[in-house]
Amino acid sequence: MDNINVWLVILLVSIIFGIFDRYAAYNEKGKSWWFFEWWRLFVNYFITGAIGYFLVVIRWPKITELNNLSINDFVLCLAFFIGVLGWWPYFIKNITEGINTIIERFLKK
Repeated sequence: MDNINVWLVILLVSIIFGIFDRYAAYNEKGKSWWFFEWWRLFVNYFITGAIGYFLVVIRWPKITELNNLSINDFVLCLAFFIGVLGWWPYFIKNITEGINTIIERFLKK
């Protein structure tokens, strides 16, 4: 994952997808809302692109060579699909709220 061209392509595609996704969903909002939503979508697509690159270029040859799909590969595929569907922000928010709820229950006892 040292090739700078791959990172530049992932960065450029993330910016473009973020802009298109923003225009499709939030066309009538203000400038600050536009930037926030673009940033959220950009980060989502950048993380998804990095996971997809790692999964396809680095892990897939090893998976096909050994004919062994580990739980880590399944988690990578799940993370990739979460990102493709645009659920990263909601997933992180729900995980954080769940951890806070668990900690609050233990601290009250």
